[in-house]
Amino acid sequence: MADGSDFPVFEYGDKAVEHVLDVYEDMRCSYCATLEHELGGAITRLADEGVYRIVYHVANFLDRGDEHGGSTNSLAALAAAAEQDAKQFTALRAAIFEYRLANGTDGLADLDVIRGIVARTPGVDFLAVGKTINEDRLRLKALEAGPAALASLRAAWTAAELPGRAGTPAAFLDGRPVEVLTEAGDPLSPAEFEANVRAAL
Repeated sequence: MADGSDFPVFEYGDKAVEHVLDVYEDMRCSYCATLEHELGGAITRLADEGVYRIVYHVANFLDRGDEHGGSTNSLAALAAAAEQDAKQFTALRAAIFEYRLANGTDGLADLDVIRGIVARTPGVDFLAVGKTINEDRLRLKALEAGPAALASLRAAWTAAELPGRAGTPAAFLDGRPVEVLTEAGDPLSPAEFEANVRAAL
């Protein structure tokens, strides 16, 4: 995801891998948090195995224009972690979703809560990431990148000739949609997800 050359691109895996899994999410999205909790390990494991590399597109539409909403705060914090390296981004992303799953969305609008998540997340450089959060240096870029991620999702559904689809979470492998949820809205099992990926390759 990129909106401006100096805004971090959120990627995981070997950049030399041919296949790309685009994942669309909003950090306040309950379905996204549940998906990460239940299926996140399987998604990253396939990237570790070189099946694909992952590009995360993080939206902030659930803030409904609030410049200090939880989605935007989370997106700016993720960008601060990504400036360090992909592992710090991945660790903080998982930690924010775990917070969302356990506590709901309200706390994410509080930068003290965001700082606390950063401080408690193993592998994340609290001093470096916290400094960027304190400076609020990436908020304006996050405010641009969040809607850009949503626009990219809508374009992806249109390109897949499924223009009626919308919302997060969503995943596309080389531009083709890959289901991550059942019709009831529950995450697929790791085996089901991997079978969908293998069938799409």
